[in-house]
Amino acid sequence: MDRNIILKPGDIFCTRNPMLLGRAICFFEKLHAKDNQAEYSHAGIILSGNGETFEALWTNRRQNLWEAYKGQKVLIGSHKNMTAEAFVKGWDGIKKYEGQWYAGWRLFLHMMPFLSKIGTGGFAVCSELAGKFIEKSGIYEEFYWKGRNPDDIADMIHNWKGWTVIYEGEI
Repeated sequence: MDRNIILKPGDIFCTRNPMLLGRAICFFEKLHAKDNQAEYSHAGIILSGNGETFEALWTNRRQNLWEAYKGQKVLIGSHKNMTAEAFVKGWDGIKKYEGQWYAGWRLFLHMMPFLSKIGTGGFAVCSELAGKFIEKSGIYEEFYWKGRNPDDIADMIHNWKGWTVIYEGEI
């Protein structure tokens, strides 16, 4: 673990799953990416400075960033307007998802992006969960979370105003 990385609640991270599912996600992301790039296949929210995360895995649950992604490349971003109050608003908007089964069936809708933006049935894949957190936090006046993929989240961290890359590299 790089002890120089300072995390705070509300930071967002992306990582890459090198297995078949992760490669398939990146393949479809790249097909639809405006920049023809897609490196990350997973996204989540950082809940605390010690690396506790909230993610859509097999179930929507918490885990530790440093333990779960040791030896893997991660991208961690922080938004300048993510205050303690914004974090609480964002968390209040998504905490109901904790313990739900992963919405894997929604991955098929992401193969055709326009389908992924309609009717979630109250379910969200990892990047949509991060997007919904961002929407509910209020750091943007308007933010649409449905249909967001990990590449969208990574592009947002890299390119949108107000975001700072806290770290990008292997942990």
